[in-house]
Amino acid sequence: MTASSLRNKISSLEKKIADLRKKDAQEAKKESDFNAKANAAEEAAAKAKSQSISSSKRREAVSARKQAASATANRAKLATDIARNNAELMKMQTALAKEDDKRLASITKEITRQEAIQAQHQRQEATRVVGAISHRIAAVSREAGASAEQYDVFISHASEDKDEFVRELAEKAESAGLRIFYDERKLKWGDSLRERIEHGLANSRFGIVVLSTAFFRKEWPKRELDGLFNLEIEGKSRILPIWHKISKDEVIRNAPSLSGKLALSTSSLSVDEIVEKLMEIAAV
Repeated sequence: MTASSLRNKISSLEKKIADLRKKDAQEAKKESDFNAKANAAEEAAAKAKSQSISSSKRREAVSARKQAASATANRAKLATDIARNNAELMKMQTALAKEDDKRLASITKEITRQEAIQAQHQRQEATRVVGAISHRIAAVSREAGASAEQYDVFISHASEDKDEFVRELAEKAESAGLRIFYDERKLKWGDSLRERIEHGLANSRFGIVVLSTAFFRKEWPKRELDGLFNLEIEGKSRILPIWHKISKDEVIRNAPSLSGKLALSTSSLSVDEIVEKLMEIAAV
């Protein structure tokens, strides 16, 4: 039986049981009323002063008792019918629950399958993008040759973090003598954003990644991070994470591969202190 048929059957049984309970309530009232009538007649018969009145009241009491007994018998039959229909209702409800469970399992299985397909597509796309960035960086590095401008540090960041942190970091690092690739300084009118950034990635010894809420919302900074990961794997660069107004839980959730790296935090270090530590690393 289909779920739709089971629901129709359940609805019909519930209506039938409700009707039976209504009839039982009516018979219960009759039973009570006739018993009360019989009691009153018996009491009147006992108090009657004439034999004829006493006999009449006793006959009235007997008739009322019979009618009360008939109502009691009807209630017994109704109780049997209610019990039988309740049992059938429970059976139908159990069958419907099983059908609903089967349908839910089927839906869950399909959702899981679709999610697996989507996750596979996302992994494939991520692999393609990372591969393309890596190949492009390698190509830029080869094309640039030994005469290409070299940098100590590439700063990967979200534009929202420039004013309150990144610009000052870049300026103070340059003042300390480090060669910094920072898009605001290195990109000129008419330059290809992608080509210049790939050039900066390919020719930097270190890659500072300013991790923030804004960083994880942006697609381009995350692509830069993928490129830095590939360079680090190839031994051509080293990632230096800086946490900017972000918690460890957020880093673990958005970039678990970076959560195990020792990171500096703008909440505990000033820009000058961060530059000092950068100078120590760059001097090695």
